Amino acid sequence: MPRLPTSRDAIAALSAFMQDTSTTSSLTSMPPDPSTSGKFGDFGISDWKSALEACRKMKPKFPPPEMLPCANVDIAKSKVCPKQGTKACSACKLVSYCSKECQKNHWRIHKDDCKNPLKSNDWKPAWVVENRLPMSFFSKPGDSFPTQVDELSRGISLWGNVPAIDLINLRKNENDASQDLSIALVASGDLRHVVQTINSLPDDYSGHLQVLINDRTLPVVTRNIAILLILGTVSDETMAADIALHFWYSVFIPAEYGNNISAIVTSFLLRETDEQPLGPRSSMNCLIPKEAMEFFQRFGSMASISVADAQNEYDRVRTASSRGDFRDRMYAKLKPSHRVAFQEFRRFGIVLPFGAVNAHFNTPNASLFSLDGKWWQADHADPLQGWDIGPILEAGRAHGAQPEDIYGCLYFFLSDQLRTFARRLREFRISFRVVTAEASHLSSIIRKDVLSPFGIPASVRFDRIDVSNILDVNYAGIGNVLTHWGPLLKASPTAALVGYFMNWMFFQPDFDAQFAGSIEHDKLIDAFIKKGRFPGIGPGGRISDPRDLQIGLFLAAKDINVAFDNSKAFSQFLKQQNLENLLRKTKLKLRTTRTIVPHRYRVPLDAAPNAVPEFADNESWYNYTQLQSFTWMERLVEFGHA
Repeated sequence: MPRLPTSRDAIAALSAFMQDTSTTSSLTSMPPDPSTSGKFGDFGISDWKSALEACRKMKPKFPPPEMLPCANVDIAKSKVCPKQGTKACSACKLVSYCSKECQKNHWRIHKDDCKNPLKSNDWKPAWVVENRLPMSFFSKPGDSFPTQVDELSRGISLWGNVPAIDLINLRKNENDASQDLSIALVASGDLRHVVQTINSLPDDYSGHLQVLINDRTLPVVTRNIAILLILGTVSDETMAADIALHFWYSVFIPAEYGNNISAIVTSFLLRETDEQPLGPRSSMNCLIPKEAMEFFQRFGSMASISVADAQNEYDRVRTASSRGDFRDRMYAKLKPSHRVAFQEFRRFGIVLPFGAVNAHFNTPNASLFSLDGKWWQADHADPLQGWDIGPILEAGRAHGAQPEDIYGCLYFFLSDQLRTFARRLREFRISFRVVTAEASHLSSIIRKDVLSPFGIPASVRFDRIDVSNILDVNYAGIGNVLTHWGPLLKASPTAALVGYFMNWMFFQPDFDAQFAGSIEHDKLIDAFIKKGRFPGIGPGGRISDPRDLQIGLFLAAKDINVAFDNSKAFSQFLKQQNLENLLRKTKLKLRTTRTIVPHRYRVPLDAAPNAVPEFADNESWYNYTQLQSFTWMERLVEFGHA
């Protein structure tokens, strides 16, 4: 496991960067940039420091919105209203205007969205219109699907697919703001858990936090490094957050951000020491192979993939006809304006308020595409899946966005979170060590003292170990995980190994409400109908349109599992995994009283294992079960010392 390549190997990246930036002035579609002048081709390779510094200072024509902007934007006429949007369109509430005049002037543009067929209350899925059964939504292992469908439904996860977790929860555990802590994310995926954990620390935290971040997937690891670099080295907190946000989640970014990212990554590769400062108090050390260079060279590069190729590839995945029924299933559970919002993200892939100007997002985010130009993720990948929808909507309201503009709410939420994170990198003492290895192999080389020169001695013990869902049978498995990582858990009553089972249902036949028996199943359906949560059935069991009931039958079959107690099935599953013997062997215990993760999402930490998610009202139920698309069957686990 060699160290990240430095000086000599980075010269190629620098040369590519210089060639890339020399073409910037020829981009005719890019809005004029008032903050810079001159041509970057004027810089020679010997003057690379000046070129990097110039690119670091580049800013897009339109600054990141602090509040919801007026939607009166007409790029064809180069007109953008600079005021705040305070008066929402009463028909869709996707956009807001500063005045009736702006709304009137913008109607000829906005009417296409406001009158979008998806927003009609009469919209129906294609399978209903065509009077046929939809493609199966409930696959089982061994089921055969068309090759294209199988390909499009799989991919690398770059955005996370379950809500972020505070892995420390200091108040419920150590309750000491001065204590040094060490956490390991051994199958990290993206940085959402890291961001959530650090942002949840008290403002007066004064300890030294050490964070080990590992993932076996190199594109994931290199993106995480780039995001930490952006947030830790861009001095302007607002710009740092905005660049990181769009690099993380948007398919297209401003050309200036591309140059920023290229300069940041190239400076990192050309550093003379192993340790990379992230502000005055935090730092990062990386231990990854030379193959990472291929990915770093692409970050921010306009030569990596053309706008046309990126858009065509994104369209190929997001609008494939073979996945039409799956998209319609998603749209069918949404409110009309949310259908339009989701469609907008599927069309353009930019996380911004619905009415915000986006013409300057004219450079593909190459980090979301493979080296041969293929979209990395599944066709249903969605940034909303990685965060709690409640705070997303709260952040939207605080910045003037309506709940209908769900990706606008997400934009403001992420902006707030990433600004806080960037600030804490400067205020707190945090040491990141980033590696890429298979999780079991990583624990082995730690215990063999291979990583001692890297600052991870064999004696290291972690306060928290997050193993994500490699507990699943189809990944490392619970036996492998507990055997390898249990010995690296600190001997402390608050130390914990946490993770979750995402795919356990495929190996346990009675996981689903439909297998609970007719009495229990009917009881769940009756409860849904009484609460108004069964699509197609109104108050008093009234059915206004038989076609809506047909849709509801498909949707509710999955939704009722939110209210189904699957604890007995899960206990049986753990028994089949020989958990009792594993715990005896590893001297661990499965905690029933939790201090970090609950048994299921949206149940209290102190809830019993058979608790089911509860929602204050139908609006809360809709926000958590329809706007977000994870299964709600996941079971979270927390292990401590016996």
